[in-house]
Amino acid sequence: MGSTPITLAKPDGATQQQAFQADLTAAGIMGVIEDNILNHPRSKQVRIGPSEIGMDCTRRLIRKLNGQPEPERGIAWKPTVGTACHSQMEEWFGHQPETAGYLVEKRVTVGAIGETPITGSTDLFSITDKTVIDWKFVGPSMLKKYKASGPSNQYRVQAHLYGTGWVNAGYAVEQVMIVFLPRDGEITDSYFWWEPYDQAVAEKAMNKANQLHTLIKTIGVEATLAMFPLCNNRFCPWCPADRQASTPMF
Repeated sequence: MGSTPITLAKPDGATQQQAFQADLTAAGIMGVIEDNILNHPRSKQVRIGPSEIGMDCTRRLIRKLNGQPEPERGIAWKPTVGTACHSQMEEWFGHQPETAGYLVEKRVTVGAIGETPITGSTDLFSITDKTVIDWKFVGPSMLKKYKASGPSNQYRVQAHLYGTGWVNAGYAVEQVMIVFLPRDGEITDSYFWWEPYDQAVAEKAMNKANQLHTLIKTIGVEATLAMFPLCNNRFCPWCPADRQASTPMF
């Protein structure tokens, strides 16, 4: 049975037994949803991937490099919706004729951290346009933010890392593009951000990750964490709790 709180209708005239049965049905449905989200390969991934190397919070990056699973934050419904939308895009573009020049969900190697190759599956690559494309499915407030300010550093680094991955695979890359598609709203709300591919962006991110990896191996994760301040991002899974734990009660 699911552990997520359920809001259940209370129709007039329903008996106690009927209400009990409806509650069991709803809990069973929620249980299947929860179980599949929690056991999805993305939920269990521990090794760092291209989508995480550009994290703004250095402390979060250190923990990821150390192989620490992130604190439990409940059922990841929004990422699940994003995964489902990615699957739909994979189906649509995967069925395009070869003449369209699209490569869909291909795995590339963007570099190495220590002796470990870092690989990732790219959403879409246009051979004809020499463009790496990444889908992001976002809510209204974040879509407005990205239109005004462009993508986060994490998203930008991810795009250029995948560009490097395609170059490593023998393809010419000229542009990287992030397509922000509305999770709520109309398709006309979409925003296409792009810029010329820059190998230096990818190299800078990989160099930082390798430097942190060396520090962790040399002085340990706690000493490495102590070298960097807590971030102020309320969505960081680590720093808000770390800050609260370090704040004196009185």
